[in-house]
Amino acid sequence: MVKRSPARRPLYMQVAHSLIKAIDAKQFAIGSLLPTEERLGAEYKVSRHTIREAIRHLRSQGLLSARRGVGTRVEARNTQPRYSQSLPSLADLAQYAGETVLDVSSAVRVTADADLAEQLGSRPGKTWMHIQGVRHTADKKGATSWTDIYIDKAFGGVTKDIGVRRVAIYTLIERKYGESVVEIQQDIQAAVVPKERAATLGVPANSPALLITRRYFGSGGRLIEVTFNLHPADRFIYTMRLTRDAVKKSA
Repeated sequence: MVKRSPARRPLYMQVAHSLIKAIDAKQFAIGSLLPTEERLGAEYKVSRHTIREAIRHLRSQGLLSARRGVGTRVEARNTQPRYSQSLPSLADLAQYAGETVLDVSSAVRVTADADLAEQLGSRPGKTWMHIQGVRHTADKKGATSWTDIYIDKAFGGVTKDIGVRRVAIYTLIERKYGESVVEIQQDIQAAVVPKERAATLGVPANSPALLITRRYFGSGGRLIEVTFNLHPADRFIYTMRLTRDAVKKSA
């Protein structure tokens, strides 16, 4: 039976925590199947819905996997740092920045040559502040991504606050310079982790990754910031909800 937390932690999280403890204690061996949802519900004295939510959470952590007609399989005892992100608006992107920590490793001024200008989507010869670092979840259990940030030199004064203040960089720009971001272009593509980043991210070189590129535009279409976020494949989930447009009925 799950002991209800006085801190009002969601019941499914309490069940998930109990299952993690059971897996750590080797009550369930790696590769074995968990009992059915019905049996787990009876053991923990909770609904099957609560069990499903607990299992879903542990699947997102890489501890469990599930196959229809087979069951729920124990995959690991140690959770992998994985971040799930859903960003339908600028406000959600700001929240993401507040929930993660960027450890800055370098910050230098660079002038874009032809290759860099093409990557950024800017003109050659433009000067940028280039910030590099590793992004972690707030608990710093592990790296979620390697991040390259390019900021128009005109707004380079925010560099000292990056990694110190846990807010989105475009928010720092807006507060310091009054330049509002009106549009973000986002590209998501498959990639691999290069050898020089593998050790930092704790994954093998050339292992699968997800590269998310964001270009931030101010008024008049001015490109003020570009970010490249390289996420190891097993540490990031991008969630998007699509809905069908309502069809207007003619009178």
